[in-house]
Amino acid sequence: MSGWVSLGLLAVLSLVALLAIGRFKGGLWQIAAAAILLGMTGYALQGKPGVPASIAKPLGGKEDVAVQLIEMRADMDQSFGGAKRWLVTADSFAKQGDYGLSASYIQAGLRQNPNDPDLWSALGLQLMLASEGQMSPPAQLAFDKARTIRPNYPAPYYFAGLSRIFDGDLNSAILLWEKALSLATPKAKWRPRLESQLQAAKTLQVQARGTPQVNEISN
Repeated sequence: MSGWVSLGLLAVLSLVALLAIGRFKGGLWQIAAAAILLGMTGYALQGKPGVPASIAKPLGGKEDVAVQLIEMRADMDQSFGGAKRWLVTADSFAKQGDYGLSASYIQAGLRQNPNDPDLWSALGLQLMLASEGQMSPPAQLAFDKARTIRPNYPAPYYFAGLSRIFDGDLNSAILLWEKALSLATPKAKWRPRLESQLQAAKTLQVQARGTPQVNEISN
């Protein structure tokens, strides 16, 4: 648990430092917040905050981030039937950066399992990754379909929140992540990760509200 606390404090200190020296104007602080939270996403999905520190490895490129998000989505999957055989192969394509082939494979699975929310959610994520993190209309439709089939499905809310982070809309991201967290079971594997990200996002939100004062002092 101390690792998560340290991570949250580091995120806050990072933004405070950026606000103090960066002379942010308009919504530029949101870009900084997005960068910090995306970095936290990678740590939360791959890191092991409960074990002693080791030599740090450099952060990878966008392919590494995609792999982390695919694994997060897999942790949120709730089906244990035929969808898995489609998702295992589709995820392997996506982890190699071929989001188009992954999406096509998932669509083949949907032709056989049109009411599987895990397949629809996976399709939404692949389309989102193909759009550089943007919630394109096809991705939104896929997530909406997953949510219609299973209203208490957290993945659509989580990834919609993540897309808001990419857009620099921290406030909307927090609301969506709160909804996703409310749908988590007590023992959900992904729950601690989202709790940490959400807490850091709220702290950044509070800090960002003080941005005008920092700018006034800087000016």
